[in-house]
Amino acid sequence: AAARNLPFLHVSTDYVFDGTGTRPWREDDPTGPLGVYGQTKLEGERLVAAARGPHAILRTSWVFSAHGRNFVKTMLRLGSARDTLSVVDDQRGGPTAAADIARALWTIAGAFAGGRGASGIFHYAGAPTVSWAGFAEAIFAASSLPAKPEVRRIATTEHPTPARRPANSALDCTRIRAAYGIEQPDWRASLARVIRELEASA
Repeated sequence: AAARNLPFLHVSTDYVFDGTGTRPWREDDPTGPLGVYGQTKLEGERLVAAARGPHAILRTSWVFSAHGRNFVKTMLRLGSARDTLSVVDDQRGGPTAAADIARALWTIAGAFAGGRGASGIFHYAGAPTVSWAGFAEAIFAASSLPAKPEVRRIATTEHPTPARRPANSALDCTRIRAAYGIEQPDWRASLARVIRELEASA
């Protein structure tokens, strides 16, 4: 693509950061992935930039949709079978609907096609920032489950996983707004649409 001067759009992740601090991560903050996934995504970013063609690297987080495996579908499945669910409350980020990511990429592609594309790294994630437990509570509130399970808020240490997750996954989305006029989506509205789609298909 670079050899033909074709714009290249690449989706990356909040996992390129180590998750320290409390403020949202900016594109020029130092990276420090905690595991192999983040390391390979960061290497992908570097290779795209090194090709020196027109490109946009879109870092996003906590992706959900009505398709594939994701947190929303897992919570609805478990919530329909259990009275109580323990969910991590000390990891925070911006849930982002796959459809919103697709629209952002389409906008960027259109800008490149019109000669207005800006190369570089851009952050794009849902707002407001929330914990996994808070996200789970919102999922159940938006659902039509006849009995809403109780969400027990726990620490990461109470739910160890093979791969370490960043505690702070919030992304500063100022740059993408300035370059492309793309606003942060409200994940709550996107969540309602996804749940309606899931319930309609069920």
